[in-house]
Amino acid sequence: MLFGRNRDAPAPGLDWERDGPWRDHSTCARRETIEWDERTYLCRVRPSHDDTWRIAYGTPTGDGRSRGFLFHDGSLEWTTPLDYPVTGLVADDGTVVILEGGTADGLDGTLRAFDSAGTAILTTTFDANVSDCDLSTDGRIAAVRTNPPDERTYLFDLQDGEIRSTHATDWAAPSYVRLYSSDSAWYAYLSRSLERKPLYAVDPDGEIVWENSTYRKLKPLSTRIASRLPSR
Repeated sequence: MLFGRNRDAPAPGLDWERDGPWRDHSTCARRETIEWDERTYLCRVRPSHDDTWRIAYGTPTGDGRSRGFLFHDGSLEWTTPLDYPVTGLVADDGTVVILEGGTADGLDGTLRAFDSAGTAILTTTFDANVSDCDLSTDGRIAAVRTNPPDERTYLFDLQDGEIRSTHATDWAAPSYVRLYSSDSAWYAYLSRSLERKPLYAVDPDGEIVWENSTYRKLKPLSTRIASRLPSR
């Protein structure tokens, strides 16, 4: 058994009194107009944690394809066309992830990652709509949570440009994922609500490293009993 029955162990890297409640990424982005190539783009803009980078994403007035724009200390570094962008995040090293929502009537979505020079690191699609995503402040790890029917958590190693692990649970059904670090290690915290403490956390290999009492109570009785039996 990982933890006591009723008391939660300290959550690595996460202090809910300091870090909670979470905010939806869209509410953290401010709106801004960007002039580029004789067109005006209505964008959402998110800064990096250290406030030296800004990722903007939006659509032009009238008709036309969406674009993403990366700024460093106020100067435009690169821009790229996008399809249905819904979330954009930038790390302190200029690494960017863009979540594209896919078609309005389809079960699909795409995660695209770029380095600070605009070189594509990763492009991956999902056979489900995406409920949430996050990017580590150092640009090493990205996390994506998908809706049913897939309903998984994907963790990406952006240094290698590939999926590091996937995780699924049959009873928790979280909708939100956030990344926190402790001693240079990153953990993905999963929650059903932005307002409440997360249910559990997994490491980059997809292994559960922390869980709270609510998550333990969601488990089937047989699983709870088995976890309390001494290992052989």
